[in-house]
Amino acid sequence: MKVLVTGAAGFIGHHLSKLLLKEGYQVVIIGEENHPEVQAVVGCAQNAIVIADKSDLSKLPRETKLGIVCQTTQSPEHFGRMLAAIGQSGFNELKVINTLCKEAIKRQESAVQLCRQVDIMFVLGGLESANTRRLADICRAVNKQTYHLQNWDDLDKNLLGSQRIAGVTAGASTPDWIIEEFVNNLKTFEKS
Repeated sequence: MKVLVTGAAGFIGHHLSKLLLKEGYQVVIIGEENHPEVQAVVGCAQNAIVIADKSDLSKLPRETKLGIVCQTTQSPEHFGRMLAAIGQSGFNELKVINTLCKEAIKRQESAVQLCRQVDIMFVLGGLESANTRRLADICRAVNKQTYHLQNWDDLDKNLLGSQRIAGVTAGASTPDWIIEEFVNNLKTFEKS
């Protein structure tokens, strides 16, 4: 089987949240509350507020200055939608620092391009990994034959039946040996 491969990564600086606090802003993090990166920023910025989606906007205090950062692995589209929603909610001042990881964005874009070229797409990484789940969602929006797996053992080999070209990408924390093993097994897979 022909196999094409790409990857993903990122982390925001805690100093930005401290700078916003020092300047009198209420720190707001657009991201997933239980993500380690977000938890680290919350630990540095006292009373930081985490908003994952529009349903969390009610957490934001009114009539104040908001300093907004984003979990590095969020998609630019989600970041933009959230900023638009916050901007329409009526605050005195918004200061936005784009903390999206340019490398993660490039890799998400590469994964999307890859999805368009393959019959089946595999996203490797922990099932609880926020960045890997997001990468799988992004890929699935382009190629419905996208599967989020932890490793080769998780693969239902029946999925490979009529597929000619497979794509492989991985979350930031997926070890290289898992990716290499998966790719090598795909390349040598014999249909029964």
